[in-house]
Amino acid sequence: MNKDFEKIFTLLPAKKADLILLILTSQNIETQVEKEAASFNILVNSCDREKAVLVVEAYYKENKFFGLKQQLQEFPISSFNSYPAFAIMGLLFVIHFFCLYHHVHEDMILKYGASALFILQGETYRAITALFLHSDGRHLLGNMAGMLIFGAPVITLSGFGTGPFMLLLAGTLGNLMNACLYKTAHLSIGASTAIMGAAGLLVAYQITRNDKPFRLNTLMPLFAGAVLVAMLSQGDRTDVWAHVFGFLSGLFTGIIFFPLNRLIQFAQKDPLALIFTLTIIASAFLSAT
Repeated sequence: MNKDFEKIFTLLPAKKADLILLILTSQNIETQVEKEAASFNILVNSCDREKAVLVVEAYYKENKFFGLKQQLQEFPISSFNSYPAFAIMGLLFVIHFFCLYHHVHEDMILKYGASALFILQGETYRAITALFLHSDGRHLLGNMAGMLIFGAPVITLSGFGTGPFMLLLAGTLGNLMNACLYKTAHLSIGASTAIMGAAGLLVAYQITRNDKPFRLNTLMPLFAGAVLVAMLSQGDRTDVWAHVFGFLSGLFTGIIFFPLNRLIQFAQKDPLALIFTLTIIASAFLSAT
């Protein structure tokens, strides 16, 4: 290898390496490629180093508003491969079917729904149990679809145990904040608070990604998430503030959670988180009895 060449871009994935090579070649900058494990290093002549850096920086600066699409395409996620998400959807269906089959649907809503008045009087378990109750089949199917679209990617990115825990935490915090706002007999049910929490978590994941510097367009996912919440909060029976608080809960807890989740790595993390999550849910339903 020519000694006059030096590395300027290192450990690049194949697609990004191809893009940078194309940029440099278009500017008549001589390049060399060095493979390192599954990544690639790009080398340029020492005299072209400054020019190469400026050219690549200029390209990304000019195309910064297209960065969000590129980042989304890099996510190794698929909603249909998330078995925990399907398990959650199945649990929502079983609970709804149980309530209808035993003719206790209205009683369950009154006993376990997120009543702001009763939550503030100490029945905080309602902030959890309300997430698993739905008014009718349409309400249920909508939230099951939302779990597949937003919840499954969160689980894939977080882990099969920590993902469901974060969804439960965001939904619970959203219901508690909603109760503090209303302070009356306002009653709310449905998994949509947790689903909006999932949207907030996905935005937090984008903001806290450690492979890119913080810039103005880093906040683009936040604006997109806010628009999404507005679009999904239409309808006469929709609890808009529950959606807003769910999204905010997911956003702020995710900003803390994702960096910690990258640092804390041990084999039993997800199994323990899953057991902890199931214990919380079971305890919440038993609290009323």
